[in-house]
Amino acid sequence: MTLELKALSSGYGRKVIISDVSFTLEPGKIITFLGHNGAGKSTTLKTIAGLLKPAAGEIWLEGERIDALSTTARLQRGLRLLPEGRGIFPDLTVEENINVVAASVHDKPARFTKREVFDFFPILADKRSQVSGRMSGGQQQMLAFGLAILGTPRYILLEEPSVGLQPDLVEELFGRIREICVQSNVGAILVEHRVVSALKIADHVLIMNMGQLVFDGTPVKAQESSFWEFF
Repeated sequence: MTLELKALSSGYGRKVIISDVSFTLEPGKIITFLGHNGAGKSTTLKTIAGLLKPAAGEIWLEGERIDALSTTARLQRGLRLLPEGRGIFPDLTVEENINVVAASVHDKPARFTKREVFDFFPILADKRSQVSGRMSGGQQQMLAFGLAILGTPRYILLEEPSVGLQPDLVEELFGRIREICVQSNVGAILVEHRVVSALKIADHVLIMNMGQLVFDGTPVKAQESSFWEFF
C-alpha cells in the first residue's frame, strides 16, 4: 500500500503554486524532494498533510482517498508532518513535550512510545527534565523528530530537518531517519537543502521547479542529470 498523489494542484486562495503533481511513495522508502526556494515543495507537503486544500487532483493513502479528510483524520491514519522550525513546545520540558503529543495519538498498540523515542535518542532521555527551548538546535530537532514518530507512523513528511544543525548532527539525524524507515517500514518525503546528504539516504528523487516536477528518478540518475540548474 502506498501514498499516492494524482495530478495534484494546490496553493493559497486563487493563487496556484503547484500543478499536476503526481508521484508514489512506497512503505519503507525515502523520497528526497529537491528544488529552489519557492519551487512548491512546502506547498506539496502542506497539501498532503491537510493544511492546504487542493485545487484539483487526488491524494490516496493505502487505498483510501484522503484529500477531503481533516489533518486530524490524516494523523490518525499514520501521516505525520515535521514542519520547518521544529514544531516543539519550547516552554515545556522534553518529557512534557512527549507526553502532550503522545496523549493526542491514540494508536493502540503504538509502534513508537515514549520509551522507544528515548531509546532511539538517548540524549533526550538524559535531558528529559530540561526545558526544550534551552537545548541546542540539534537536540531540539531530535525531539521534533521523536514527536513526529510517536504512535504508529506510516508516512513522515520532513521539511528541512537539517536547518541549524552541524554537519555531524545532520549525518546522525539522517541516519536515524533511514533506520526508522527501513526497520519499521515507514515511508518518508524529505525536503532538504543539504543535497549531498539527502541523496545519500534517498531511494528516489523528485525535483520541482516553478510548481511542477521536472525530474522523477533514482539518486544516480539525478546526479547525472542537469538538475543542478534548479538550485
